[in-house]
Amino acid sequence: MLSFIAAGDPNRPLVVLLHGVCDAAIAWSDYIDYLSHDFRVVAVDMLGHGLSPRYADAQLRHPFESAYEAFEETVEYLEHVHGGRAIMIGHSMGGAIVTMLVRRRPDLCLGAVVEDPAWLNDEQRQRYVDNAPANAALLHDWASDPANAIRHNQTRRPNWPMEDHIGWAYGQNRCDPRLELTGVVSFAEDWHQVVSSIGVPLVVVSSDDPSDLVGVRGLEEVRAMGKPNLETVFIPGCEHGLRRTDIAAFNQAVTPILHRWAACESHVSGEI
Repeated sequence: MLSFIAAGDPNRPLVVLLHGVCDAAIAWSDYIDYLSHDFRVVAVDMLGHGLSPRYADAQLRHPFESAYEAFEETVEYLEHVHGGRAIMIGHSMGGAIVTMLVRRRPDLCLGAVVEDPAWLNDEQRQRYVDNAPANAALLHDWASDPANAIRHNQTRRPNWPMEDHIGWAYGQNRCDPRLELTGVVSFAEDWHQVVSSIGVPLVVVSSDDPSDLVGVRGLEEVRAMGKPNLETVFIPGCEHGLRRTDIAAFNQAVTPILHRWAACESHVSGEI
């Protein structure tokens, strides 16, 4: 079972949030506040992150699949207690895990929003592996000096809310470094095949910054699939962490979709 933060009225529709690699549930704090007026919000710490268990040696042989299995188990528990299916929102590696969940377990999902998910091509996948040692060293430095990590992030991302800088630094401090050393942040399958096989409503959000993993081209490729359950949202001028780069634009685009999906589900909810 993974660690999670829960907020909002338990009788409202359930939204489950999953962060990216080297982040944590608490990094969604401003979004939890925003959503909890209308939803029961649960932000989950991914395996090896936050207060969730660290990776066992055997789990590191297939780190993405291990993270997926732990998340699926946790969602099953949350929905058993809540009494209804959840809306999923995932970012980066969390977006890749959510993508796989809606493909394998559509019975658990009302719909999903994936914020620049880690849908990787071969070049991107290799780049993560090649950069893993340097990223792990940087993770160690930031974990050793959180104050410096916050200053660095404030300089790089001045438009982020202060609480998000703090949450981000906490995530760096609470990430299993052995995961970072694998360089694995996504599933091995071609993402086009995965996405085209999904029948659950799925919205992919991305932008046009060089750091974006899906980007303009990926959004075009999703639209070209011609599936009515697939929607795309383009928010210009945002880096990979695009929700925190342009909070207002993200909320304006995504919030009506969440309410539309929630209206399709009736609830007999318990306490989470």
